[in-house]
Order: sequence, then C-alpha cells, then structure tokens
Amino acid sequence: MRIGFVYVLLNPAFPRRVKIGRTVRDARKRAGELSRQTGVPDDFIVLYDEMVADAKQVEELLHARFSEYRTSKNKEFFQIPPKQAIRALQEMAVRFPVPSTVPSLVVDLSPHFTRYFAAYLDPMVASVRLVQLPGICYLEVIRQREEGGPPITMQEELPLNGLVTPDAPTLDDLRVNEALVRSLDEYDWIMISNLFPVEIAEKIAREWEQPSGKLEQKQKQRGGN
Repeated sequence: MRIGFVYVLLNPAFPRRVKIGRTVRDARKRAGELSRQTGVPDDFIVLYDEMVADAKQVEELLHARFSEYRTSKNKEFFQIPPKQAIRALQEMAVRFPVPSTVPSLVVDLSPHFTRYFAAYLDPMVASVRLVQLPGICYLEVIRQREEGGPPITMQEELPLNGLVTPDAPTLDDLRVNEALVRSLDEYDWIMISNLFPVEIAEKIAREWEQPSGKLEQKQKQRGGN
C-alpha cells in the first residue's frame, strides 16, 4: 500500500475520452509528459485528482469498473464522460482515505501567505499547511464556503522539482521542503496552485510575462547564476 494521487486527465481534442492513472509525484507533471509524448493537438489537463491510501488499488478498481470502455488493453484511456470518471474517483476516495494514524509532519504556512501574499490570496482560503507523509508531500488547504457551512479541506499536489519524499520522512526533510516552498514568488504560485482568484492570477501573469517584465528578469538572473 502506498499513498498517492489518482487522477482523471482529459485532452480537449478528445472530449469523451479520459485517462485514469496514478502518481506519487504530481498529476500536472504527468499531464505535461503525456502532452509531449503523444503528439496530440492539445495539451492534457487535470480534471480531477484525489489523494488516497492505496493509489495502486484504487487505480486498478477504477480500471476494472470501466474495463468495457477501455480503448486499448495496454492504455489507460476510457471512452466515458468525464463526470462519470470523476464521480467514481470521488467514491473510491471515500473508501480509501489516508488513515489518521499515518505518521505526518506539518508546518503552518498561513503566516507566510498573510505576510507576503495577502494582496493576492483568495479570501476564502482560511489555512495553508505543508504536510509530509511517507512518500509524499503536499499542501493542505482549508477553504470557507461562500454559502456558509463547514469549511472544505483539500489536498493539493506540489509540482516542484527538489521536493524530498522519502518513505520515512524526518523533520529535516520537512524543513528542506518548507524552505523550497517559502522561496516561491507569486508567479510560481499561479503556475502550481489555485490559491489566488482567477482574475488576480491573470493580472500577475500579464505583469510578469510582458516584455522586459519580471519573468524575463528572473530568467536572466537564473541564467547568470
């Protein structure tokens, strides 16, 4: 049994064909790899993912459930509506939650976001924590509901090079990952998360990506180093 993310990917060129797979890294990275490898006209996008206690078993159960709709025996593509795949994954996530007994290391990043990104952060975000479990490191984001009611807790993957994810993590491993996360700027965050509202993320992108903008300066600095 290994904790990991099970994902549902879609390529807009094939709107009724989804890919159901698993990863202990990051679904967005996997989508990028597939986009480069398959030569399809559009990039794959992550429709939905869930962190589960046993990613391999959940993947196998979903593949078995939709076996008659599989496009090829050696491929993970299924000719089903995306909503159907997402609903099935949500059901599996309820059956395979990550046990609370799994050893975890946690650091609260909320003060960091309040200090450096208060002007950008989605006001519905109540808390952001970095969580290190055996073999995986992710963000735990608690969001308030606009209509009221209990807050929503979500696990968000971190598609970052340099994350350390050993099977027996230590406090030192957590500190390495914490330092990496704290080094990210607002442009990094809009590339890897949805912590900022869409309109703010788009404004950041425009400011950074304009000619001679912050992104170009950042790339030059990295090149100089």
